Amino acid sequence: MSQRICHIENGRIKNREEIRKQFAELKDGIYLVKVSTRKVRSLSQNAYYWGVVCDMVRDGLIDAGFESIESGEDAHEVMKGLFLKRDVINYNTGEILTGAVSTTELTTTEFNQYIEKIQQWAAEYLGISIPSPNE
Repeated sequence: MSQRICHIENGRIKNREEIRKQFAELKDGIYLVKVSTRKVRSLSQNAYYWGVVCDMVRDGLIDAGFESIESGEDAHEVMKGLFLKRDVINYNTGEILTGAVSTTELTTTEFNQYIEKIQQWAAEYLGISIPSPNE
């Protein structure tokens, strides 16, 4: 089973090429297409993530000796690689490639769970305590 996020804005599909490609890759057959809305992360979640979580993880990684981490974006990529892994399987060869899900695809609940994993990892691995948004 494959899923894609279809981003509609002002009645238009924003990621049209990605959706077309997904359908073009299907073999002949009958498919069920399910349409549902997703509650994506809020603006306040986004601000907290980039302004607190990414910056604290960046500083923690630098302190731990990862000097190539220069920005919150670098820390973001590390965290995605650790906690948002996604395997892509070639069903013809069995080859598996590993990538990461975009945080923009996460619901508010999934995003909160992602942050909780980061907080636990940062405490154990980096020795830092990332405050929750309400603290």
